[in-house]
Amino acid sequence: MSLLDLASKRHSPRAFDGSALTWDDLAEAFEVARLSSSSYNNQPWRFVVGLRGEEGFDALLETAVEANRTWMKDAGAIVGVMASTVLEKTGETDHAALLGVGMAVGAMELAFTEAGLASMQAGGFDRAAFRELLGLPEHIVALSLLAVGRLPEGHIPPSKARKSLSDIAFRVGYDIR
Repeated sequence: MSLLDLASKRHSPRAFDGSALTWDDLAEAFEVARLSSSSYNNQPWRFVVGLRGEEGFDALLETAVEANRTWMKDAGAIVGVMASTVLEKTGETDHAALLGVGMAVGAMELAFTEAGLASMQAGGFDRAAFRELLGLPEHIVALSLLAVGRLPEGHIPPSKARKSLSDIAFRVGYDIR
């Protein structure tokens, strides 16, 4: 399947079938994320995984806001997505850390799609509770929770409402809106 086909097929469901996933179900997508490009090859992405049926799943789920818990509870895994904001080589701030993490997560989500899984990111979670749960150092920033799982029987993805290419890609000298 081409990247364009995968991107067209990928969507953010608010429904999963409740079946458990294993580390092996997720491993290839994490490997794709690991191989993503990053500024200074800093690889700022950090992931913590809670598999359904494990205490970590419930602990991560508890950090989600109530509206997200209602659908996230049926995922097969919850992945906490974080960024290291320090360049390891220099100790300076990694100003491109969020871009690198976004690229890694985007690649990972396409890999999940190719594997027949679905994923949905949620920014609605208690970052302080997440930080406390994991005992995060100050330079690690919590970005999102990513629910991963199998779609329920009969699930029909909604059509994608997206801006046109002319609304997002501009040539130098054109008005950027």
